[in-house]
Amino acid sequence: MYFVDHKNKKIHHQQYAGDKCGFLETPISEREFTASDEYVKSLEGTGQFSFCKECETPQLVM
Repeated sequence: MYFVDHKNKKIHHQQYAGDKCGFLETPISEREFTASDEYVKSLEGTGQFSFCKECETPQLVM
């Protein structure tokens, strides 16, 4: 599953998304959840969206 942040133009891996990803200020109306690999690849292909580097792996809290 993916979480698409339309405000910041980021695609997050839903299971690893966290505070470091910077989406907390994004309004609910600009958040989207999807399981479609094709859809997120098409968003990335537009050049406007990119995958979030912060949520490629679990975020550790220390």
